[in-house]
Amino acid sequence: MFAELSAKDVHQCHQIAGQCRDLGASVDAWRDNLLATLREFVGAQVIINSEIENFGMTGDSETNFLGIHRAGWISDEAESRWREYAQSIPVERTPEYPYLSKFSGQTMVLSRNQIWGKDTWYRSHTYNEIHRECGIDDYIISICPTNIPGRCTTLWLHKGVGSRDFTPREQGIISLIHMTINNEIGTYLAAADEPSLSSLTSRRLQVLDRLIAGDSEKQIAFHLDVGKAAIHDHVLAIYRHYEVSSRGELLAKFIGRARPQF
Repeated sequence: MFAELSAKDVHQCHQIAGQCRDLGASVDAWRDNLLATLREFVGAQVIINSEIENFGMTGDSETNFLGIHRAGWISDEAESRWREYAQSIPVERTPEYPYLSKFSGQTMVLSRNQIWGKDTWYRSHTYNEIHRECGIDDYIISICPTNIPGRCTTLWLHKGVGSRDFTPREQGIISLIHMTINNEIGTYLAAADEPSLSSLTSRRLQVLDRLIAGDSEKQIAFHLDVGKAAIHDHVLAIYRHYEVSSRGELLAKFIGRARPQF
């Protein structure tokens, strides 16, 4: 899978992973960076990233979608139309299902041609009435386990209509970046079900920044020119947000991660 990659390709893959680590305390920030840089690297139009629990599991375990990020649609209307289509088709009736249902915890990468065959794809209602109208064509699906038990992430990348198909090199790039990133979810990189930085107010982000820097509440109040009682209330709200009861427990949430960029 990686035979087509040059040393420069591998280096750039690890650079992208490094950029994500720098943003790792914020799940939205690092995933948005991943989508933007990977789209550009492989010339994709649309990229969709999901974090999922119990994907492909049998028995009583229910599949749980923890978070999803999308980028690259040609318009809001195109994205809305594609999502309506995707939600209207039972997963068991999709051409991808026989392949995806075999996922057993090992990395799986599938191309459009493996699933459909090129001729069948271009004759299909799915392409002519949905994908083409939404501006997307050739696609790759990558499913990769994380180090969190029972959890994986998926990457769906689509080329734009009129673009050339994905090359073996681009498929290798997608696989390498995906596996590298997934090894660090829950450690260097925030997982989808962790409390989000983006849901904190701007003032609480400022307070969190000073807490991580080691300032006392009195120092934070002085630095931000805010009353000590107000700062204490912000600190308690931050503790509730991260489900901790002390500064030590809060700081432990950020051990091994780059300091958040506010």
